[in-house]
Amino acid sequence: MKTMYVIRWKSTVNGRAGKGTKLFTRADGQQLIDELNREYPQIHHELLEAESQTEMDSKSFSAEPMELARAR
Repeated sequence: MKTMYVIRWKSTVNGRAGKGTKLFTRADGQQLIDELNREYPQIHHELLEAESQTEMDSKSFSAEPMELARAR
């Protein structure tokens, strides 16, 4: 499977940061962040390797037993 990337960004003005959800190839992502960094110099963009689907799935499950989750 091809390695995919997402764009991570951070504002140099107020410190806010985030990570996109759209997946890019390395070449496409690099081209886009170069453009974004030129157009929006107050926000730093960089490529970040996306987590594999199994890693994301495992993070979505609660660490507590089902009995405790149902009690809420």
